[in-house]
Amino acid sequence: MGYDEDTILLMTPGPVPIHPRVYRAMSKTVYHHRTPQFKAFLAETLLLLRKVMQTKNEIILITGSGTSAMEAAIANCVSPGDEVLNILGGKFAERWALITKAFGGVSVELPVEWGTSVDLDGLERVLDERPSIKYITMLHNETSTGVLHPAEDIGKIAKKHDKILIVDGITSVGGDYVYPDKWGFDLLVTGSQKCLGCPPGLSMVMVSDGAWEIMGKSTMPTFYVNLPAYRKRLAERRDLPYTPAVSLVYALHESLLMILEEGYENRVKRHRLMGEAMRAGFEAMGLELLADKRYYSNTLTAVKYPRGVDDRFRQVMREYGVLVAGGQSHLRGKIFRVAHMNLCGQREVLTALSVSELALKKLGYKVELGVGVKAAQKVFLKE
Repeated sequence: MGYDEDTILLMTPGPVPIHPRVYRAMSKTVYHHRTPQFKAFLAETLLLLRKVMQTKNEIILITGSGTSAMEAAIANCVSPGDEVLNILGGKFAERWALITKAFGGVSVELPVEWGTSVDLDGLERVLDERPSIKYITMLHNETSTGVLHPAEDIGKIAKKHDKILIVDGITSVGGDYVYPDKWGFDLLVTGSQKCLGCPPGLSMVMVSDGAWEIMGKSTMPTFYVNLPAYRKRLAERRDLPYTPAVSLVYALHESLLMILEEGYENRVKRHRLMGEAMRAGFEAMGLELLADKRYYSNTLTAVKYPRGVDDRFRQVMREYGVLVAGGQSHLRGKIFRVAHMNLCGQREVLTALSVSELALKKLGYKVELGVGVKAAQKVFLKE
């Protein structure tokens, strides 16, 4: 049998498998976005978002991928010449530095070895040595490395030094614990196509009261991603300043309902269980994980190729009907990445592990068939 785009199992870090309920919601007739009916629907969607994002702060919805929300966070806060401490450690964390530079900010880069997490003492030292730093950017869950960074600890340090903390939660919101209000986030961005379980095309920015004050002082000109303009429009007319992706808002509303039906705790526990089982399965095959075990991501597992195996592995996986992601930057061809986001349960994990064993065997790697599946089954039975 030949698998195609309609039948393949997506185990990639976005887009992710999407529930039929969400697809059906998107098939509704597109309604005009300036009507009272759609305004009420948008208000309800934003309320659901606040519940899922665990915040009492305002959330702005932007038509655009997660990067548009990242750009909005920087462009609305950072004035040319402002110093921004960009915590690195992966391909997507580096994007904060690129955006900072693009808008005239001074990027103070804090290097972090890929696969590990930031040294908190080192973070404190940089902030002590450079009190002129105004902002800190970080990526909560780095899918290029499979690392979950200690956002709560970084939030405490940011508050201690009176810095504005800007957080990328694109692959953690909806899949792991994220408490922006408790953890001291000033801005939190996320996107529709990861753990929120929607097609790509929407991004969200949570903004604290302190961040709104900062935005009022920014000298950086913005237009489409001008967050105060969105805030004003919502307050005065209950809609968005520019045409939203109406069908995607339908999808987001439905997916948020499903997340709340499952329950926040249940959803996080499920993602964490799938992560534990996936890691146990690959380690039982004799494979080495990229991430430091103290900082494992619960929504993606990054695995090093064993000697003699390269990206042909992903091609064979695809032939068997499972799509996984490759490495990025200097890790291209050296690792593969398997996501376990949104619609991922025991069936998907066991399938991915079983097909991985088959692909490795076909490429000449000595693996006992069933050993990874058995290790994951033990994790599931333990629960």
